[in-house]
Amino acid sequence: MALLERLRERGQAAVSSLFGRLLVVVVTSVISSFLLATFIWIYYIQSGKEADAVSSVQDLATAMASTVTYFEALPREFQHIIIDQQRNLGGSRFFLSVNTEFVEYEAIRENPLKRRLIETYQQTFRERLGQRVGDISVDFAYPNALRVFNTGVLFSELPSRWVQNNLVMNPPAPVLVAQMQMENGDWLYLASLMLPDPYVAEGVTLFTMDQVIFTGILLVILMISSWFIVRWLTRPMRVLSHAAMALGRDIHQKPVPETGTFEVRQTARAFNIMQRRILTFIDDRDLLFSAISHDLKTPITRLRLRAELLEDDTVRDRLNGDLNELEHLVQGALELARGTDIHEPVTLIRLHPMLEAIQEEVAVIGRTVHLEVSPAVAYNGKSMALKRCLSNLIHNAVFYGREAWVSVEDTGEGVTIVVRDDGPGVPEDKLDQIFDPFVRLEGSRNRHTGGTGLGMTIARNIVHSHGGEISVRNAMGHGLEVTIELPHE
Repeated sequence: MALLERLRERGQAAVSSLFGRLLVVVVTSVISSFLLATFIWIYYIQSGKEADAVSSVQDLATAMASTVTYFEALPREFQHIIIDQQRNLGGSRFFLSVNTEFVEYEAIRENPLKRRLIETYQQTFRERLGQRVGDISVDFAYPNALRVFNTGVLFSELPSRWVQNNLVMNPPAPVLVAQMQMENGDWLYLASLMLPDPYVAEGVTLFTMDQVIFTGILLVILMISSWFIVRWLTRPMRVLSHAAMALGRDIHQKPVPETGTFEVRQTARAFNIMQRRILTFIDDRDLLFSAISHDLKTPITRLRLRAELLEDDTVRDRLNGDLNELEHLVQGALELARGTDIHEPVTLIRLHPMLEAIQEEVAVIGRTVHLEVSPAVAYNGKSMALKRCLSNLIHNAVFYGREAWVSVEDTGEGVTIVVRDDGPGVPEDKLDQIFDPFVRLEGSRNRHTGGTGLGMTIARNIVHSHGGEISVRNAMGHGLEVTIELPHE
């Protein structure tokens, strides 16, 4: 379940990223425009084929009308002679026969284009012959199942010279079949291919298998190209994002390359300017704290010497107490400054030995720390800073309670450290203040009980310097629970 949850979070992060969104927009636009263009292209091709088919049907209807007029003017005994002469000469665009009865055959399946062609044929034929038109039957059939005579002879069985211009057998193309009863009672039979596309009567096929394969290959090429293009365009933004994450761990980073589009270059330039200003601010702050430390320690030392000259022991003790508190505050401020800016190289840290060392320190003051950490857990970080962070949290835990529990887990994406005590906890309305400098939520509010209220603040700064997060809550049935999440680089 944890793996599925991480995969779901990564999928959501990928979709919400600039790269993911640009890729979705580009791929969707490319695919949509490609499919739209393909449909328009196929529509115009099919429209052209339909127009050619209608024109061919009209020509056949006109030819049949002329043939009907011609055959009706001939004596009945001469009709077969004319047909035989035509066949022996090599046939024509259509096959002709005269039968005593209507020839039955099996038509192809119905479709809108076929019905339109039949109606066009009948309309053109009637326009040519007018009121003399009797019963006329028009349909389409495949040649391998089409009868041409009352005797049952199939179209595909005719001599090749009779039908050499209108027979397609591989695969069989539909043949237009028209039959009309003449005035003498005989049925004139006409059969012909639809040219230039003999398969048009089968109906419109938007995508053949070849077209699907061709379209699929093009779509794959377009998607791969879009992926590389979007990745190339967003690469400077990824570099800037990684630089921002690294800046949170160590302010002393190399400037970001100012490359890419105009907007990205402007952003990188602003980022570099911000980094330089932060470095300047930190340098000024270090100088300020050094000056404060120097300027305050000197008068504090003079006051200590003068206090020793006082004869009143009570006044001398009170004055020394105030001076100790003042010195403690100054030392705490300097500690906070050092905790914010940590100049230390990143090394591989074994957390088990580090926590055991803190456990031994706490045991000296009579407190107990329970550890739940595998010896194999390691983290790349700043060793002294991280030890200081954990020491502050553990000492804080045993200060408000007698025992502390520390658990460490490597989640694969980072290390999670939980420090829990058995103390009274913190009021819910005060949890947000626990990381504020010089804030102590201990009930007595008395600085003489120890501490300056900077331990949690320093711990938070150290965690943030590692790119991690720290949170607190009151554990059910226990005291305060502090959770640290440190990401692996």
